[in-house]
Amino acid sequence: MSKRRTGEFSKFRGFRRDAKTMIAAGLIDNMSFAINGFVLVLYLNALGYSNVVFGSLSLIMEVSQVVVLLGSGILADRIGRKKTILFGFGLGTLGMMHFALFSSLPAFIMAAIFLGASSGFTGPAFSAFLSEKTTQKRRKYLFSLNAIIAHMGSGVITLIGGFIPLLFMSFFGFAEEPSYRMIFMVAFLLKFVAIALMLRVKTDRPRKAVKETIEKVKSHWVLMTKFAVPQALTGIGAGILIPYFPIYFKLRFELDLGTIGVLFAMQAFVMAVITVYLPRMAEKRGSVMLTASFHGISIIAMILIPFTPWLSIVVLLFLVRASLMNVPGPIMTSFMMSQLPHSLRATAQSYTGFAWMLTHAVGVFIGGFIWDTGDLILPFLISTVLYVFSTAAYFIFFYRLDDAEHKPMFFWPLLKHLIRK
Repeated sequence: MSKRRTGEFSKFRGFRRDAKTMIAAGLIDNMSFAINGFVLVLYLNALGYSNVVFGSLSLIMEVSQVVVLLGSGILADRIGRKKTILFGFGLGTLGMMHFALFSSLPAFIMAAIFLGASSGFTGPAFSAFLSEKTTQKRRKYLFSLNAIIAHMGSGVITLIGGFIPLLFMSFFGFAEEPSYRMIFMVAFLLKFVAIALMLRVKTDRPRKAVKETIEKVKSHWVLMTKFAVPQALTGIGAGILIPYFPIYFKLRFELDLGTIGVLFAMQAFVMAVITVYLPRMAEKRGSVMLTASFHGISIIAMILIPFTPWLSIVVLLFLVRASLMNVPGPIMTSFMMSQLPHSLRATAQSYTGFAWMLTHAVGVFIGGFIWDTGDLILPFLISTVLYVFSTAAYFIFFYRLDDAEHKPMFFWPLLKHLIRK
């Protein structure tokens, strides 16, 4: 391995034990979601439910998350992030239990409510708590390390999960429905491991918010709103398209569950590899510039998918779209944390998460009706337009605050310079 590459990896080392334990707990919790995330829509189809039912369950899950997000960030900033995370993990365990042990629609509705609330409590508190485990200078690397490990774990568990039903059907003679349920049983058991790991992390002490002037408070909320607007635009576009990708591959190319699982595993592995180099790229080019560039390329790949006739090229475009749209996530979170005081970090994560989940819930619900029409192009067109507006808004809002070592002379400042002339 070259010295340059060795140096790149060395920046991901040396974090405290608490940081490593948190990453491990987040990994296990994320794996429990990933193992059932791509298969739920197919499971419901196997039970005879329409895509509208999947969209409705997703809406319930995300409305539950949105309701919790209204106050979870403020709660975490006040009572402590660890307590909030553990409570969220507990709700997630109850949600997975309902998917694992029951097969009725009322049980699925309860599962959706518990899982949505779990994410609402866990997400903001986890990001804010993890940000305390290192310095501001190394935060990009810690958040990226967390993302790398989460992507790798998701890839492995998705790859395994895609073949779990096939294994039980082929070797144990299970029917299709109970074979699918084995995936949720694995996810249910993983939740207990996540809780055990989080209990080992040192309990944080809630900090009182620093008293600020009304003008300063307003400026913080304006900044948080600017972070939330692009998330809202992306949320509805993602809701219409992303959860239905398994159906898209099944309808257009007749792929089975195992093959679809391989595709989603490949996506996770590609994201993990790219994320290794992400923090240094962000330091050189800037978090905002990097995010906008990656998202722009991802949008181009997305709109090409429905018009490409070859499966191999569609898979390549699918991987590019997913990877470049999602890998800037930890950089975006780190950038937002650096712009806000400690006492508002969980609140900000809750606020932006609320904006994303609310619109995503609406998008998934609408998407169920669109996909039931059999139109395999319209969802891509709608999502592309929304993603373009989201990326443009993010760049316009935050370019001046970018954190590059040397800010490049890009078209936006150049255009402003010419207008002034």
